[in-house]
Amino acid sequence: MFAHFPYENLLSWHQKFGRHDLPWRRGLSDLDEKERWYRVWLSEILLQQTQASRVAGFFERMVARFPSVESLAQADFETFFPYYEGLGYYSRARNLLAAAKIVADRFDGMFPKTTEELRSLPGVGPYTAEAVRAFAYGVATLPFDTNLEKVFSRYHHGTRFQKLTTEEKSWIVRDFRESGFDAATVSGALMDFANLVSLNSKERVDWKNYPLIGCRFHETRGKLEVPQKRRMERFPMKDSVLVAVLMDHSGKVLYCDESVQNGTGGYVPFLIPPAESDPREAIKEHFLKKGLAVSVRPPYSKGFLDGAPLAFFRCRVQTGNVPFGTFPKGGFGAWWMERSQGKDVDFSIRPF
Repeated sequence: MFAHFPYENLLSWHQKFGRHDLPWRRGLSDLDEKERWYRVWLSEILLQQTQASRVAGFFERMVARFPSVESLAQADFETFFPYYEGLGYYSRARNLLAAAKIVADRFDGMFPKTTEELRSLPGVGPYTAEAVRAFAYGVATLPFDTNLEKVFSRYHHGTRFQKLTTEEKSWIVRDFRESGFDAATVSGALMDFANLVSLNSKERVDWKNYPLIGCRFHETRGKLEVPQKRRMERFPMKDSVLVAVLMDHSGKVLYCDESVQNGTGGYVPFLIPPAESDPREAIKEHFLKKGLAVSVRPPYSKGFLDGAPLAFFRCRVQTGNVPFGTFPKGGFGAWWMERSQGKDVDFSIRPF
């Protein structure tokens, strides 16, 4: 189907220029199996949608405080949160603790080796499961994420915008297995190459240090990589009222206890004035004044009501005592559907 991938050239490049100083790679082969598996799993969870440069310090502090999966399993959220706070995606923190408890209790502290068992752990998806199998167990597999997709799509098709089919991925994995190279070394080399040389913007690609002989992307100097342009309308976020849909630890939506019933009845959610800078940071600061540390996801909905822009953000309380009640039966969704269709809706800003 494809030409064989030049793993030899990739590994030669990686030996000279790879990120060998990453804390989750240093001395990994010198650790016993249990500790090695724990560190691989921990790093892969932390690296989900987060750059390695941001993760490094958090990883080192966590390993120093929680050196084993058993020690992490014994920690409650209040104990663990200070070591995680600032990394974002706070559901990931809860998944870490939940998965650690499962591994400690159900698997006697030894991470499972099969894809199915690994994926049964909270926070472990298809990529993370294969990454753990490759880096911790040396299983001959390739953990396909956006980085590996980019490298192989560019090599074989000349553009990262042509997605690999399931059949093509299967062929690539078989070709790798036949090469006989170590899964952990190859996977690390592919990720480093994607982050250091084969950058997303073809204008920033390091062509001088491109080790993949026969790469179609290299041969065409990226001329085949033309993204489909989409017309984007600019939403006036800086003028938008920020609608904070606040949830407690169990996912129940909270309302402002000092809000009043509007003309159509029911409670209003937390409405925050337009932010001059980052709206997510403005929401965090707004709740922090009430003693609550909250995580804020990117806006999930934007729109207008009587010409006024509204931006909706899902927020979750991480620490602090919650002084608010929850929405009555029907929840926030029913409230919003009812109010958004009314003519006398009062969306004036109410401080709490």
